[in-house]
Amino acid sequence: MSVTPDTSATAGGAPAPESLPDSNSLARPWSLDLGLPDFTAVRHEDIEPAVRAGMAEQRAQWEAVATSAERPTIANTIEPVQRAGELLERALTVLYSLTSTTDCPDLDELEERLGPDLSAHYDAYRLDPRVYRRFKELDDLVSAARDAGTDPVDADGAVVDSETARLIRLAVEDFERQGVALTGADADRLREINARLTTLSTKVGTRIADAMHEADVANFTQTPDLATTVPHEARVALLDRAKGRNLSGEHDTRALILEEVALRAERARLLGYEHHAALVASESAARTTPAVTAMLGQLTAPAMANARRDARVYAARMAADPATLPGEEFGAADWSRYEEAERKERFGVDDAVLAPYLELSRVVEDGVFMAANRLYGLTFHERPDLAKHMYDPDMRVWEVRDGGSEETGADAPLLGLFVGDYYARKGKEGGAWMNNLVDQSHLLGRRPVIINCLNIIKPESGPTLLTWDNVITAFHEFGHALHGLFADTRWPSESGTSVPRDVVEFPSQFNEQWALHPEVLASYAKHVDTGEPLPAEIAEQLRSQGAFGQGYATTEYLGATLIDQHWHTLAPEDVPTDPEQVEAFEHAALAEEGIDDALVPPRYRTTYFQHAFAGGYSAAYYAYIWSEVMDADATEWFRTDGEGAKDGDLGLNREAGERFRREFLSRGDSRDPAESYRAFTGRDPEIGPLLRRRGLA
Repeated sequence: MSVTPDTSATAGGAPAPESLPDSNSLARPWSLDLGLPDFTAVRHEDIEPAVRAGMAEQRAQWEAVATSAERPTIANTIEPVQRAGELLERALTVLYSLTSTTDCPDLDELEERLGPDLSAHYDAYRLDPRVYRRFKELDDLVSAARDAGTDPVDADGAVVDSETARLIRLAVEDFERQGVALTGADADRLREINARLTTLSTKVGTRIADAMHEADVANFTQTPDLATTVPHEARVALLDRAKGRNLSGEHDTRALILEEVALRAERARLLGYEHHAALVASESAARTTPAVTAMLGQLTAPAMANARRDARVYAARMAADPATLPGEEFGAADWSRYEEAERKERFGVDDAVLAPYLELSRVVEDGVFMAANRLYGLTFHERPDLAKHMYDPDMRVWEVRDGGSEETGADAPLLGLFVGDYYARKGKEGGAWMNNLVDQSHLLGRRPVIINCLNIIKPESGPTLLTWDNVITAFHEFGHALHGLFADTRWPSESGTSVPRDVVEFPSQFNEQWALHPEVLASYAKHVDTGEPLPAEIAEQLRSQGAFGQGYATTEYLGATLIDQHWHTLAPEDVPTDPEQVEAFEHAALAEEGIDDALVPPRYRTTYFQHAFAGGYSAAYYAYIWSEVMDADATEWFRTDGEGAKDGDLGLNREAGERFRREFLSRGDSRDPAESYRAFTGRDPEIGPLLRRRGLA
């Protein structure tokens, strides 16, 4: 048997569908539970043929919709579009999983080479006026029915429910936003820009990862070793190494990034937007760039003021340090060391004190999973038989069951699979992330398969002990995982985390709070050797830190956000053309916003800003703080007796968890997230809780 499409006609003049031999490891759906990819069965040489056959197959499926002589209906338009591309999705899931987590230069090269072809492939759909007209006719039908006060019914007699009506409306908006109305030279230029941007993004991402590994630093500016490096001059050298990544040599990203910025600005103008940031905002919860600017404006000045206040404290501490030499003055390189010293003196905790109580497996199973059990009734059952099919022997796989206790949960319904890839390795991108290996969809009969990827350094021997930041990251990424696991939608394009960028971080940031909940902390924070619980006084000191350290943390985040916004509000003619201008532009942008980048460098500088230039967050890095408005507001709801909390349990109960799951986490983008938030808490989120949390009130 071969995977061969039914028709040789293809949209946009694509080549005829290619036959994929049955011997290709990607030719058929995976046989593992719930469609978990069998990475050990994949031959690298099979991936490109599968991608190309998958593109041809999907183009044929789209063409069948575009050329249908029947009036558009759910059955002949929406369903086939949502079903299309199974082979391509399977192949790209494997390709992108391997290029982001393993050292495989051949696949990095393949991803870069395939980029323009994939861009052209997706443009063939989103720039096809025939498909657009079919969606627009359905959208007009829904609007007319609403105006008449009746239920919308398609030509087959099927009622267009609210979930489907939203999918149709969002699709029409996306077609129009992507440029379906462009013709002739403008349409050709748009396709050229899209293809080139795909190539540039891949190149930038590879160079950022390579430079990070070569410099042996973290993916952000403040590398953790700054807290433990003693000579001031050594700290300065280490920070300079971190900040200097991608500024020269084979990993230099400046020219590529300037080209990206210029092309994004040109594309926005072609599409009728003032700039790229306006285009991005139009499909977000914020809706407009001024709304983003207004929110950031409330935060920047007080955050920088707090950072300067803290800097005076740390400068005095450094001056009193016997290790400080005459003439050495406090600067950005010294921040981590003296903030940690201040933290330990005031609260009695630092990573050295906490590490023996933070063993990886306990944090995950007795912390992250325990909170999910108490809130949502989930149980987790390890599947080493599935883990052996993953791309690294240290990975773990759990089946997630819906309901029951840890003792009886094995008999509860299977919700999905959760994969943990926790360790750093050569070739793995920096940071941490969640991905769907399989998207939930009632249409496709799929249950979710979710992966969390972290970058914890694996010890040469003995247990894996975490920093507190590692713990928070594990809870954060599992918040994304819950969003994917709880997906309960008909259409795959609306499932789980398929929500606006400035909403998607809400569930993950919200989930961080459970790391410090008294019952959860007591469950996982036990000494690795003795099993003794974290002493009560240390636990209380850990919880009592409040807004400590938020002056720097908030300012460095805002610095990166504002750099992102400044680059992406440029007109095409205003984009610098000389790579040597990149640093000056960055510095001027921060100075204009009142941020002293000599004291508080941005979390990511332009040259290694993965989110903005290789990670899908261009003009959208503000999403973390926008989402945190909801997170902080929802946290207060959970912690308030009479709302989420019961008898002082701070919201760690099934009733509160089930309400959050039912009204928000399960909905994906099948309902406006703002409406889902109101259904969950009964109100719109307010910024006050965020200002108090970050010490900005």
